[in-house]
Amino acid sequence: MIYEQFIAERRQEPTLYYCDRDRQIAAGVRYGPVIRDIYIVECCTEGSGTVVVNGKEFPVTAGDCFLLLPGDTVVHTTSEVRSGVWCAIDGEPIARALAEGGITSESPFAPREAFGGILRIIERMLTMRKDDSAGTEWRRTACIYEILGCLASAKSKQSGHSSVQKALGLMETHYHTPLTVGDIAARVGLERAYFSTLFKAETGSTPHAYLSALRVRKACTLLQETDTSIAAVAEAVGLDMRNFARLFKSETGKTPGAYKKTL
Repeated sequence: MIYEQFIAERRQEPTLYYCDRDRQIAAGVRYGPVIRDIYIVECCTEGSGTVVVNGKEFPVTAGDCFLLLPGDTVVHTTSEVRSGVWCAIDGEPIARALAEGGITSESPFAPREAFGGILRIIERMLTMRKDDSAGTEWRRTACIYEILGCLASAKSKQSGHSSVQKALGLMETHYHTPLTVGDIAARVGLERAYFSTLFKAETGSTPHAYLSALRVRKACTLLQETDTSIAAVAEAVGLDMRNFARLFKSETGKTPGAYKKTL
């Protein structure tokens, strides 16, 4: 397991930490599993491959833009010679924008129509990599907001109920907080009972069941890939120890301690 650390603490304002260009990565190259503490926005401009996010595999081809979230366990593989550009960013508005746009670890791709705009913005970021002149930091921040604007604008044109997409994004980026179904319904602007009905109709799961399963999946990843204590894992997924142990056993059939011993 590779742990890539970019930041010392979460930032309120959008911040660009790094951007780069990957040129002609040979076919058959595999990188990971890797866990990052930051958001990655990547555009594939040539070739193909796969990205595996928390055990779920997604094909990647030229013209795809995908986003990786802090804490995701990721494996990158090239099927044929691949090139692209990417940036590492962070800041509270990013989590909110992805939640509103429905970008999650389960659905990490930006709409295809957003690709060109995002690619041009990252290309512009690359020209500013070594520029320390006055105002450059503001221009970098503006680029991040432009990316978020591209995502929000394109995502709103996709099919599917926007409130449910917002809820899925909110769960993915805030599962580590004491988030409740009532909180989520309020954040997407719906009455709780109507929201729950709408959510189940679109996803096949109740909001509570979906959030519970998400928290357990995240906890399993932490138990598998780190030496974090069970108490710390419970806190990391937004639960107290009692509720965590009960929920974990309900979802996996094992207590957290028994699960950890099988690894």
